[in-house]
Amino acid sequence: MTLFELFIILPFTLGITYLLVVLGAKYYRWYRELNPKNKLRLWKTVSLKKILTDTTEIFRESLLHSRIYSQNKRLWYMHTSFAFGWFLLIVVGNIEVIYATGRFSGLPWEGIFLDYFSRGQEASSWKLEAFNHTMDILLLFILSGLALAVYKRFFSSHLGIKRRPIHSTSDRLAMSFLWFIFPARFIAETLNHTFYGGGGIVAASVGNLINLPENMSFLSDTAWVVYSVALGGFFIALPRSRYMHILTEIPHIILKNAHVQAYQDKGATDFQLHACSSCGICLNSCQMINYGKYDGQNYYFIRKIREADASCTSSTMNCMMCGRCAIDCPVRVDTLSLRMNERIMLNDEINFDFSYNDFRELKSTPARIVFFGGCMSRLTPGTIASMKRIFEFYGDDYVMLDENESICCGRPLYLSGQKQAHYEVVKQTRERIMACQPKLIVTPCPICLNTFRNNYFFPVPVMHHTQYLESLIRQGLMLPQQSELKTVYHDPCELGRSLGIYREPRLVLRHIVRLQNNIYKRGDGLCCGGSVADLEMDYEDKQKIAGETIKKLINQDTQMLATSCPLCKITFRDTNILPVRDIAEIYADSLTIILPVKEFAEEESMNF
Repeated sequence: MTLFELFIILPFTLGITYLLVVLGAKYYRWYRELNPKNKLRLWKTVSLKKILTDTTEIFRESLLHSRIYSQNKRLWYMHTSFAFGWFLLIVVGNIEVIYATGRFSGLPWEGIFLDYFSRGQEASSWKLEAFNHTMDILLLFILSGLALAVYKRFFSSHLGIKRRPIHSTSDRLAMSFLWFIFPARFIAETLNHTFYGGGGIVAASVGNLINLPENMSFLSDTAWVVYSVALGGFFIALPRSRYMHILTEIPHIILKNAHVQAYQDKGATDFQLHACSSCGICLNSCQMINYGKYDGQNYYFIRKIREADASCTSSTMNCMMCGRCAIDCPVRVDTLSLRMNERIMLNDEINFDFSYNDFRELKSTPARIVFFGGCMSRLTPGTIASMKRIFEFYGDDYVMLDENESICCGRPLYLSGQKQAHYEVVKQTRERIMACQPKLIVTPCPICLNTFRNNYFFPVPVMHHTQYLESLIRQGLMLPQQSELKTVYHDPCELGRSLGIYREPRLVLRHIVRLQNNIYKRGDGLCCGGSVADLEMDYEDKQKIAGETIKKLINQDTQMLATSCPLCKITFRDTNILPVRDIAEIYADSLTIILPVKEFAEEESMNF
């Protein structure tokens, strides 16, 4: 190998060496930072079946991007042409080296620069010609995706992106190198054919059109140097850019499938942060996208904490935590856990004292059902009054635990990052509830229900009030007269996306109103905007989100909006667009007329 040939492969060799060293160091450090529980989860799941499952998902998502395909086909083509096209280029290139040299253990650069080192040599068989044509077609495939990426950069809205992502300096540097790699290779191969012959169907066709004197053959060498520099530059810039996801998505999939959780785990958090591809799909999902003064969208939040930006306090707290972005994320990054980690680091040390909330000296009334309204239900007294009517109508043994005083479940504290204060409230509230010796706990508040199920560890069932109402109908205790009121139901974020409760509210409503939205997509519900998780957004902007949500939900002839969350009811009610009622209120009003019990097999068998 000549000195000049060494010079050509040097940038690529330095870049790939740097990348492998940095990746090895980072992955080793992040693995060591996994907590013992997550490490145990990882190694307990090691099996041939899991390896096959992980490999399948890596191929399907890291190369073919099937989740992006289901959301935006043009973005899918752009991502797949880069990822899968480049993968095939490497694979076919190495197979070509094996066939041409007869060796199975070649050097890393041989497949990359094979055309340079074999220039002047005509293909000696149809198989080598087929390799040349195949490599040209793959390169053309990648270049078509690059053209789409350039177009997206300037006309993102034409590709279904509501707002073009704003990249950091390191992202733009890596992107510049990446965008130059494949045009540089195409130019190098074309000039190769111009001066030395050979090449595939595309390079040969373009090369034949170029008529340059032989004394300009240095242009071919220069093009190969530029190609090598572009590769080496991209590999060096990659670890500090969003393109770190190209390789980090692989261990992220392995950890995700082993149920390794990012919550309160620095190692798992780092894997997830760098698995984010910054594709911008989460910007489309976020209902705050129309409010430019807010920087809480996960695209910018993740970038800031990934770059250790000390100014990310406002963006950390500026999120409704509705979970729409987590559902739509094609990489399945647990954005809610990542944000909670940051909030806990910011606010967990805030002093608190809840000794005044000691309930142990208060007399508790034993009852079969404890009804826990929650803080927000006290602001919607119609819901509480309706549940009282329902309990008394059926003669249920119940107690309204917080009818005369406010008792918090603790979730607002948790969402603000005050974890210690949250668990102190959980301890006190749990003692107060269990003092009533309940057999069943019912709450109309999805926020409380989510906390009860995940943090309270009650020894008795806990259900949402719509589940309780559905159980009454299922038992055949009452079939209300159906109103002709045309009603649209809104899925609360914490009830639907967080807890997966979709069927029961709709089944209840189908018996008491003319429900207009029987068909729904799980996880796709819109936030009301009134989330207690966002501590930065102005009330006026929350109302704008509420108004937009209502307009997207209702039909032209909708007469009422039904919800099953007191916070959603308050937020929607203040828009004054149309009447808003809780399902319990609609149900209680239907108790004025009792009809004979009918069979419910048809409703039970419906696929909600």
